[in-house]
Amino acid sequence: MADLQRAVALLNGGEWDQAQLHAERVLAVRPADPSAQNVLGTVAMNTGRAEDALTWFERAAAGQPRNPFIQFNLGEAHRRMLAYPRAAKFFQRAAALKPDFAEAHAAAGDIFRMMGQGADAERSYQSALRQSPALLNALNGYGLLLLQRGDLGSAATRFQVGCANAPIGHPMRPTLLTNLGVSLLHLGQGLPALNALAQAVEAAQEDDEGWRRLASALRDTRVAPGTAAFRGILLRLFERVDINPRNLATAAIAVLRQDENINALLDAIAAAPRALGRTLEQRADAASQLVQDPLFQTLLAAAPIPDAAIELLLVQLRADLLTAAHDEPASLEEELSLVVAIARQAFLNEYVFFTGAEEQGRVDALIAQLDHDEFECGAGVAARIAVVAAYRPLTSTPLAARLHDLNHPALADLLCEQLVEPAEEARLRSSLPLLKPAADATSLAVQQQYEQNPYPRWTRCSLGVPLPFRAAVQSALPELPAREIPETEAPRVLIAGCGTGLETLRVAGAYRDASILAIDLSGASLGYAMRKSREYGLEVQHMQADILDLPALSERFDLIDSFGVIHHMAEPAKGLKVLSELLKPQGFIFLGLYSEIGRRAVVEARHHIAEKQYADTAEGIRALRRELMLAGAPAQLQDVVSPASDFWTLSDCRDLLFHVEEHRFTLPQIGDLLDAAGLEFLGVQFGHAADRTRYRAENRQAGAMRDLQRLHRHEVQHPEIFGDTYRLWARPKKMLR
Repeated sequence: MADLQRAVALLNGGEWDQAQLHAERVLAVRPADPSAQNVLGTVAMNTGRAEDALTWFERAAAGQPRNPFIQFNLGEAHRRMLAYPRAAKFFQRAAALKPDFAEAHAAAGDIFRMMGQGADAERSYQSALRQSPALLNALNGYGLLLLQRGDLGSAATRFQVGCANAPIGHPMRPTLLTNLGVSLLHLGQGLPALNALAQAVEAAQEDDEGWRRLASALRDTRVAPGTAAFRGILLRLFERVDINPRNLATAAIAVLRQDENINALLDAIAAAPRALGRTLEQRADAASQLVQDPLFQTLLAAAPIPDAAIELLLVQLRADLLTAAHDEPASLEEELSLVVAIARQAFLNEYVFFTGAEEQGRVDALIAQLDHDEFECGAGVAARIAVVAAYRPLTSTPLAARLHDLNHPALADLLCEQLVEPAEEARLRSSLPLLKPAADATSLAVQQQYEQNPYPRWTRCSLGVPLPFRAAVQSALPELPAREIPETEAPRVLIAGCGTGLETLRVAGAYRDASILAIDLSGASLGYAMRKSREYGLEVQHMQADILDLPALSERFDLIDSFGVIHHMAEPAKGLKVLSELLKPQGFIFLGLYSEIGRRAVVEARHHIAEKQYADTAEGIRALRRELMLAGAPAQLQDVVSPASDFWTLSDCRDLLFHVEEHRFTLPQIGDLLDAAGLEFLGVQFGHAADRTRYRAENRQAGAMRDLQRLHRHEVQHPEIFGDTYRLWARPKKMLR
């Protein structure tokens, strides 16, 4: 008896080896002791041996068939072996033997929910909560069931009750906080959702998916939790290699604006942009506070800043630093970290900041001076190099050759970005296979644009945990029955128009064991993509090719991903037809196509550009942006200058407003386009969870998610619902036999 008590005590303490030792001692004396067998089964289950556990539990149940706890353990062993129907049977048997066994009711509810038996799941959860109203597993499971049904308010209530009853340190607390945050996002309650998701990562800092989920929720947000803890979380998010720092930019600005002085400074600049000098004189302390803030300098070095007031401040600050580089170079050493951060920001936004001819002349003079200096000596040499890098890429200056050998810790990241990485891209590009030289006139014009401005420039990518092909497609298309998606273990994927590789990384992070062929017209873009793929340790096959030439490929694909590409072809229908014929019969195609409704502001901007005769050059783009920031964008162009738009870097802005070829569509027109290509529309993804929730609430009819006319009417009523680009899924039409 002492050995059995000791075994149970050790089991409850998680000391598996010692618990097993004492249970085995019991069985040496009493070989059929059910309690000892139950202990050994529990040890096996908690050490990853579900089949051994099942054997022990079955032996224990033979000796004590009416023991509800052994029946529960049988259910848990079957659950871990994914034998859900049998698991449900044992959980229900445990609850029948002990009606107040709330955990058994809750476990049965979880199994029924996973099997899609919603009514049975609800009854089980309700039974559990009648016995134990604060049972966390039941509250969480019931909340997930309600979330699946679209009953978001009731789901959030269950998660809130769970969070209130889960003390700090409880293993269920991070899960409940995460699910609360997700449900609040669906409800459009941004700030409470962010608070919950931030608390979740604080509670489970080792959970990578939690950090990625929070970063995704922060994309384009104008609000942020106002706590010191959240500032620390944001700084940690900026450090992660699996998160795109662009998703954090507006959140960082929101946090910085929580300081009254900084907020007043930025508001004053925005209200009177032409009076910038006077504003900075009057609010010098706030300006100094902003530029010295560690979060601000982190943002400068990590992502283009999507804020006109901050950009105008940086333009003036850069000019002041240039003056200091000429007049008081030694003083710059104290500001070296800030100067480097501004140079990295300028490189990230591809020198989109406006500058005049006189200022450029002073940059020329500074370069000439540095070209005659010894880099190892002289006042403020490192800072002056960084000032040059804030105006021009160092590769374009006569300093480049000497800078390759410069060893200065403060400049290491800057020199890597501006010298080492471009050299690596050029080397990789030299070995790039070419399918055929582009011949189509529009293809050649598009190719030239992206050779000059590879799009987009990015530093890090938001990665996820890749899923099996079926699970990944169903995650994107939850209404599509799983039986209609093939179980493909190693999907062959074509990325038709991979650009600089951001879409390639997204695909690699979505589909487990995917074999990827990524093609693009632009060799410059492909060089960037190849470097980034290697940086992330991905094996990707790259090729320079025009979509129109892809019939020369001798293979077919499980998935074709072509985001933001065919609307830049002379004949999008022709391009889509080529892609559709490269699909396997059970393949899928994911498309990004411009929305005629969502791009109304872009159309207005293009009219404005034509009227004012802004050139399709770097100087033309800078001049347009300067006008819109200083004179103020008219109401019809507000979306173009929003933080969520592609207004904030040179290549982004060119792609957004100055593209050499652009087609836009309504959803019914896309239906015709798909039909002509022999494709069946499967659904469109919404940019935000709350947008999808609103559509489902207003369109409850069966098949509404695949009804292009209904989706079109909804977009007319809510023009922002899909942003400016549809994310669409289709597949080959099934042939009638």
